[in-house]
Amino acid sequence: MNMVIRYPVRNFRCPFCGAKMPTEQYNGWKPWKCPGCSAELQFSQVYGQIVQLCFFGVALLILYLLGLRGWKLFGAVVLAGPLLTIIFIGPLGRIVPPQLEPYSPQPSSPWKQPKFVTLFPRENADGNKPNKADRPENEPPKEV
Repeated sequence: MNMVIRYPVRNFRCPFCGAKMPTEQYNGWKPWKCPGCSAELQFSQVYGQIVQLCFFGVALLILYLLGLRGWKLFGAVVLAGPLLTIIFIGPLGRIVPPQLEPYSPQPSSPWKQPKFVTLFPRENADGNKPNKADRPENEPPKEV
């Protein structure tokens, strides 16, 4: 007989219509669609930043009380802050769960921006007009 202890799933509700959000459809980097109002939602970005800052503060306090100073303290906090976050973010999410907010893509991330590469950036797609790839747009055409 297999005994399975299931970890309880947190029930999140849409902040707009109150519908229960299906957790099995959650995908971390994509918007989470509400089944009731079709709103695109994400977990609060500020929540993650505040939690990370708090764990860095806890690491700083503990390591300072243990006697570390100067560059050793700085290096230890840089390593211990993310480690504490990784270890305690799951249990903390059960005690103080993150809120849902409207989805907003991150355009500031260079790896998520759309890219377009071409060999002829100023070439006109119309075949009836002359090719302008070899001169700036504001320069008049040269007479030959």
